[in-house]
Amino acid sequence: MPVHSARGRPPIRLIMAGAAVGLFLIGYYWGNQYKHDHTLLPTVAAVLVRPPIALPDLDLREASGQPFTTEGFDGHWTLLSFDDPGTASGHLAITRLVEVRNLLADHPDLRNLLRLALVSQQQDPAPNEKVAGMSPTLEILIAPPGKLQELRTTLGAPPNETTETTAGEEPFYLIGPSARLLALFTGAQAPASIASDLITIAANAEVLYPPHD
Repeated sequence: MPVHSARGRPPIRLIMAGAAVGLFLIGYYWGNQYKHDHTLLPTVAAVLVRPPIALPDLDLREASGQPFTTEGFDGHWTLLSFDDPGTASGHLAITRLVEVRNLLADHPDLRNLLRLALVSQQQDPAPNEKVAGMSPTLEILIAPPGKLQELRTTLGAPPNETTETTAGEEPFYLIGPSARLLALFTGAQAPASIASDLITIAANAEVLYPPHD
């Protein structure tokens, strides 16, 4: 004998059906969220900085003596490292930076937007200008000790006076077109791998760094 619900109350089977539909919709929503947050993210060897970190106001100088501020990073992808251009490690860092850019030959749009920067405390303009001439996209940026440490701290680099890296171990930092730190490449990562990661990050920037980040 069928059991009828009390007057004004929906049948139990109708309630259960509605609950099942609700659970399905919730599962579908969270499944799509998981897919968006995980399976669509590209795999790179770089250390991604999410959310990205905005750079502080900078007061640096170019090798020519012209001022260089944070706005100088706007509109470009910038691969940046710290070292003195007159040292062996500085020469190696510059060589690696230039090699990364050369490996982007098959991606001319990205290559043209990529700038290379070496931040140094070297105050003598002569060697800085000479090294800066190695590549038209290479900037030697001179920072006073206080500003240098401020930038290193923002990017997560160890204090300069306590850093004991051997040649080639200083990380590279990727600064995006909005002057924000997006990724870090360790000193052990090969230029070819860095170039590959740059291509991937630039192509998936909206997924990796949504506008609300």
